[in-house]
Amino acid sequence: MRPIFLMLIFILFATSSCKQSSDEENNVFEEKIDELENSTKVGSWQQNLITTEPLQIDQLKAKLPKQLAGLPLRSSDSPAAQTVVGTYSVSTNPNHETENITVQILDGAGNYGFGHVNAVHKMISMEVNNKGDNNWAKTQDHQGVRILLKEERVKDIQFSELQYIKQNRYHISLTGRRLDSKKLLQAKTDLEKTNF
Repeated sequence: MRPIFLMLIFILFATSSCKQSSDEENNVFEEKIDELENSTKVGSWQQNLITTEPLQIDQLKAKLPKQLAGLPLRSSDSPAAQTVVGTYSVSTNPNHETENITVQILDGAGNYGFGHVNAVHKMISMEVNNKGDNNWAKTQDHQGVRILLKEERVKDIQFSELQYIKQNRYHISLTGRRLDSKKLLQAKTDLEKTNF
């Protein structure tokens, strides 16, 4: 009788510890689900973007400063809806051989812009600090604004990129060719002086 009693105690002990472990795993799992749900909730400033009327292309082009980080504006275009791109360079004909900064401004208003800016907001909100042999990427705060900053060197050519959301509406992307990220931070500082 005694061996059966000990066996029953052992089984009860084993199943209760399994249940306790299972409850702990469930709690951790539920916490992760809550974190994910909270991270995907849309804030009120983002909800307001859906009902906001996007700017016309000529109004967006007017947001491009005449000069950025000491480089004059050489060209501007609208490659996609609610988007303008400006190229800044000392060269009158910027190309892959010249130092230049490309600025892309996407208006986050309306359904199209909202989806884009919401995705960028989530990306920039994440903590990034990656380093490779010829590149790195990190998120950080710069002058009170959350940014994603990247650098890469390909065949001795320096590339850099800086992304952020201006005034909770505009996705700004600065890309530097043959320029490091310090020059893009200077360009961002100049761009922040532009009233959107």
